[in-house]
Amino acid sequence: MSCVLLAAISIAVLLRVLLFGMLVIPHNGEAPVLIEGDRVVVNKWSYGLRRPFSRWGGYHRYAAKQPERGDWMVFNSPSVEKGALPDTSGLCIGCVLACPGDTIWLGNKGRVSSVCDYPSGCIWPVIVPSSGSNIRVTPWNRSLYERTVQRFSSSDSQTFVKRDSSEFCRFHRDYFWIVSGNEANMNDSRTLGLVPMEFVLGKAVSVAYSLDSSKPWYRTLRRKRFFKPVGETDD
Repeated sequence: MSCVLLAAISIAVLLRVLLFGMLVIPHNGEAPVLIEGDRVVVNKWSYGLRRPFSRWGGYHRYAAKQPERGDWMVFNSPSVEKGALPDTSGLCIGCVLACPGDTIWLGNKGRVSSVCDYPSGCIWPVIVPSSGSNIRVTPWNRSLYERTVQRFSSSDSQTFVKRDSSEFCRFHRDYFWIVSGNEANMNDSRTLGLVPMEFVLGKAVSVAYSLDSSKPWYRTLRRKRFFKPVGETDD
C-alpha cells in the first residue's frame, strides 16, 4: 500500500511540475475576467514546456510555441535585477495585447491601445521588440527600452547603436506587452515592463474553482465558476 501511495504522490508531483499548475488570484485587479479567490489552471505545455529549476540547468523550452494576442498568460515578474533567472521571481497573470514586432500606442494617464486611438489620446507608437530587431529610440520609448536593456541584455555596449544621426536599440529576445483585466490596475507592462519569452510559464486555461472568503465556510464555493474558461465573464 505504501508503494502505491508513494507512486501516486510521485505522479501528482510530476504532473504539477511538468504539465499543469494552479494560480490563486489574490485580489480583484483582473476583474471581471478573474476575481479574488479564483483558482486558475495553468497549462505549462501551451507554449512549450519551460525546463524547471533553471538555476541548475539554465533556460530551455521544449516544443516552443509563441503566445498569441488575447491569450491569458502566466509569467514570472520581469521586475528583476539584471541576470535574474526566469523562474526565480513571483508569478503574474495578464492578457497578451501585443506580440514581438507588433506596435502598441501609448496615451495620457497610462492609457494603452493596440490601435492609434486619437479620441482616447493614444498617439505615441511603441514597437514590441523581437529577437534581432533594431528599433529607433524616441523620447516616449527611451525609458521603456533602457529598463529592458538593463534587466535582460547580455551586452549593454552593443545594445544602443548610432546610425544616420539617429539612435537605435538592438534586442536579443522576443518580448510581449501584457495588460491587466481592469484598466485601473496598473500591474501590467505599464509598470512591470516588457515580458521576455524566457519568463513565460504557460497559458491560463480555466478557473478550476473559486472561493469567496467573505462568506461563511458553507457558502464560500462559487458554483458558477467551476471550470469557467479564462476570458469569459459572469453574466
